[in-house]
Amino acid sequence: MILCLLMRNDGVFCNSRNFTLQPVGELSWIRRYLDFMAIDELVLLNVDRSHKSVFLFSEQMMELARLCFVPISAGGGITSLADIETLLSSGADKVVINTHALLAPDFITSAADQFGSQCVVVSIDCKRIRGAARVMALNGSRDAARDVVEWARQVEQCGAGEIFLTSIDRDGTGIGYDIELLRSVVDAVSIPVIASGGVGEFQHLMDGIKLGGASAVSAANIFHYIGDGLVKAKQYLLSQGGVVPMWNFW
Repeated sequence: MILCLLMRNDGVFCNSRNFTLQPVGELSWIRRYLDFMAIDELVLLNVDRSHKSVFLFSEQMMELARLCFVPISAGGGITSLADIETLLSSGADKVVINTHALLAPDFITSAADQFGSQCVVVSIDCKRIRGAARVMALNGSRDAARDVVEWARQVEQCGAGEIFLTSIDRDGTGIGYDIELLRSVVDAVSIPVIASGGVGEFQHLMDGIKLGGASAVSAANIFHYIGDGLVKAKQYLLSQGGVVPMWNFW
């Protein structure tokens, strides 16, 4: 089970609905409401809409890393191998690449060659346009003119170790993952696929695993403002037969 946190350069965390952001709090809010001992991994994404600064973002991430003792995947605005080095040296275990991978697919290969495939996660943001799932770039604002399944296959061929798959249409709606989209990508690749976008109840997490075939499930908004929501979500997955590790937090 993965917690996804959206953060700006200035350290303000946000909720998202269809990739429209709403600020919700700073690091003190994280300390108050979230129990990191219940998650298996943290995905931290820079969602600053003005100018994504990997340097400023990495400084904020270092503060968060002191609270969190699980693997961190960090991304947003990565355009060079130096950016990856900055994030890894600031506490990230993996990096998440999106728009720059679309602009230069060879960058995935270069990153995998230098840091290892297990370190490279490619984020694929999808939106249904006239019924067809399309890959979107630049914070979901531009159609990248790529078929989702074909892009997922290319991402794997280029050396990515994981895919972080987000449905923009489902993001923040609470109606559940786009299972059809998820299954189409899972069936097309052999690398792990992380489901993202749409969780509104704990059963949706299990649906992502059992129906969608995801290797891991991610959520964000459902956990905000619920102090023990992460713990309850993990307990629910276990009660329903979800094969997920459980930290000893009782």
